[in-house]
Amino acid sequence: MTSCLYLDAFVFPHTPVYEGDTAPIYLLEATKMLKGQFIYRDFFQFTFPGTQVFYVLLFKVFGVRAWIPSAVWVLLGVGLAWICVLISKQVLMGVSVYLPGLLFVGVAYFSEPDATHHWFSALACMAAMAVLMPQRSPSRWVAAGALCGLAVLFTHSRGIVALAGFGAFLAWEWRAKKKTRLWLTQSALCLSVPFLAITFSVAAYLAWKVGAKLFINCTVVFLMKYWSKWFWGTHYVYGADLPTDLPAGIEEGALLMWIFIHILLPMVYLLFFLRYRRRSEAESAEPWDRLMLVSIVGLVLFLGIATSPVWFRLISVSAPALIVYIWMIQGQGRISRALKHAAWAGGLLALLAQPGLLQAGWKGFLDTPTGRTALLDPDHYVKYRWILEHTHPEDYFFQADDCDEYFLLGLQDPARVSFVTDSTYTRPDQVQNVVDMLEKYRVQWVMWSAWLDVPRSPGADGSAERPLRNYLRSHYHPVKDFEDQLEEAWERNSLEPAAGGNESSAQAEKSQARQ
Repeated sequence: MTSCLYLDAFVFPHTPVYEGDTAPIYLLEATKMLKGQFIYRDFFQFTFPGTQVFYVLLFKVFGVRAWIPSAVWVLLGVGLAWICVLISKQVLMGVSVYLPGLLFVGVAYFSEPDATHHWFSALACMAAMAVLMPQRSPSRWVAAGALCGLAVLFTHSRGIVALAGFGAFLAWEWRAKKKTRLWLTQSALCLSVPFLAITFSVAAYLAWKVGAKLFINCTVVFLMKYWSKWFWGTHYVYGADLPTDLPAGIEEGALLMWIFIHILLPMVYLLFFLRYRRRSEAESAEPWDRLMLVSIVGLVLFLGIATSPVWFRLISVSAPALIVYIWMIQGQGRISRALKHAAWAGGLLALLAQPGLLQAGWKGFLDTPTGRTALLDPDHYVKYRWILEHTHPEDYFFQADDCDEYFLLGLQDPARVSFVTDSTYTRPDQVQNVVDMLEKYRVQWVMWSAWLDVPRSPGADGSAERPLRNYLRSHYHPVKDFEDQLEEAWERNSLEPAAGGNESSAQAEKSQARQ
């Protein structure tokens, strides 16, 4: 499995493949922190900085290199698969203990080669579950609480939800096994105290560094008021990311995997609870307590992403569901055997086919400031090569709708935000900051996206980014429309030095020198 993960992240022998959905946000922010900027104060973010700090540490040791996110993705995949096996050994028998991990990596993990915060927090939550599977002693509750606190540092909503899931299981076990109130109180304290110690100590430090008001506004108020204003923060994303534009034969397989995951969650948990109610007394040999732990925590993790169940979030909480699913089909009947054979075939095919297709398929190679890199999309390759030819490392540059171009090409984002949206998710002061920074640093190149001109977020009419659009029309002109028709390059009309500011003057001088 490790070899398959490696060959899906690196072109043999060692050229990293640059892909990613949200990881480029955290890579960009890690490079900002490496240069002395501080989260919330100098750039906007609503998560805790665990992912960024992890990458900063790697950058300090190895430098800002393109292979780092690929290697991290491989290690995360190995860790998640291993923990799936540890949990499965507590409820399954024989070779079936390897099947949930195989399905998770082949069907879910391979579909998003993106070393982002979702996988880090999923690893911590699954590790907490693995710790509690054999038995629930005070020391194990302490470890589980600490791991939930660790998850908070990467995805704070998931860490909190996981704690709630373990608390719900604790209440079930107390009632089902007729434990004492002292046992319940002691276990609850062992679970919650390390969680609170980690969470509040980190939160207190961050609030001290940037101010309590700003910290709370970014991590709590923003999510409550504005997260759902963006298309990707609503329930409309459910089923909106069909696997399309894939080669014949691959698209059909990817679609089957997509359908399977969407049906599995949360249906498998509901079926399990129904089976438990009907058969728990008659089938007393089954490890019901361990299965209940996996099912309760898994269901609560799903509920934590249910308001915006995009594919990436679904698969990041799918491992517990896959474990329960394999347990439910492990019987000896004809249907059970057919489902198990299908699971083995699908998991093995996905595990082997995707790295093989990557190694044999088209690839474009670029020598970038962060190292030699392979791109799998011809349109992306053309665009990245064009940007590479028209910029120098450390140039200020603004990619309006995304942020995947900064890290790889060694460019700087001048604004507090990594991107803007078509909705009020992007606040007016953030849009104004983009305009101010484009003016201050006389940024030569802006990549504008067609998605910003076709609002699809609920209630969006395109007015959110209107000041930025007006500024671009006044100070820039389009020079390059890329074949994917999603982005076009806009160049600044004039490159006179900005008034004041050493950084802006230096940037202008570099730009003039290249003309």
